[in-house]
Amino acid sequence: MTVGHQKDPEWQEFERLVARIEADAGPRGITVTSPDRIRCKTTGRLREVDASIRSQTGTVEMLITIECRRRGTVQDVTWIEQLVTKKHAIGADHTIAVSASGFSKNAQKVATDNGISLRKISDVGIEDFNSLLQLDFVVFWHKACAISRVGIRKFRSLDWKMPNSSDVDFELPKNTDPFAPIFRNDETGSTWSLNDLWHQVQEATDPFEGIEKAQPPVMRTACFPYPGTVTLTTTNEPIQLGDVMLTVGLWIEAETVGLDAADKVEYSSEDTQTLQRVEFASRRRKDKDWRISLQIPKQSEHIGDLRTGGAWPSEEE
Repeated sequence: MTVGHQKDPEWQEFERLVARIEADAGPRGITVTSPDRIRCKTTGRLREVDASIRSQTGTVEMLITIECRRRGTVQDVTWIEQLVTKKHAIGADHTIAVSASGFSKNAQKVATDNGISLRKISDVGIEDFNSLLQLDFVVFWHKACAISRVGIRKFRSLDWKMPNSSDVDFELPKNTDPFAPIFRNDETGSTWSLNDLWHQVQEATDPFEGIEKAQPPVMRTACFPYPGTVTLTTTNEPIQLGDVMLTVGLWIEAETVGLDAADKVEYSSEDTQTLQRVEFASRRRKDKDWRISLQIPKQSEHIGDLRTGGAWPSEEE
């Protein structure tokens, strides 16, 4: 079960998955935070919990904490006793303990006597999945770009007119490092790269406007005029810049994630109905949490019981 940020350790992904399950299972208005820090009522120090659920019933605020363990052995009474002590120390109204391997009988007894709810989370196969969750696939659409050409015009005069994209003195080599600070302002000493120019384009406009999905790349050119105070540093002798003509290929490509590649889990306990959840996550956006999720009670036959959720990039991204 490796859901969410690919760069995070598996235990942290596990905790966030549990938090998402509880968030989707709860009523409207609850606030789920993972991880969270809660002040100890005895020492005044902040204590970390894997997740918290905050809600309000009438004028009363409720705090439920969640603690998780993803280990290969059954969790014994020792961990539950520790959670009982921690629960009282931070003033939680209730605690949920989640294990990937289950709990011993003694652990179950101590948990029942002390306001600790136990949950087990496990992987589940398609053959055991609720049919309402069996979505064949999800398509994620990714914006993509590549520098096609960088034309350079030397500084001529301050009487500037928009040049034709082909009217350049020379082009930068194709292997020019887009992150190298090859431009320098002679007055301030500041430097920037081709990648910085691309970011300027995105701040000024939407370069993907009108780009259709699943079509060949579209070439678009942006002109950056300079008043003779900027130097290009890649050549043997620094060149005073007049214009940089940046041509970029833009396209929007599909990533299809099938049900077989999605994360499928079951969230069960002795005192509540078992939940099943499927998460389709993009494997390309390792720096972002981009996913679509479906969740429903295992035995449900009603589409109204289905909870949907997810995370995706904002329009700015």
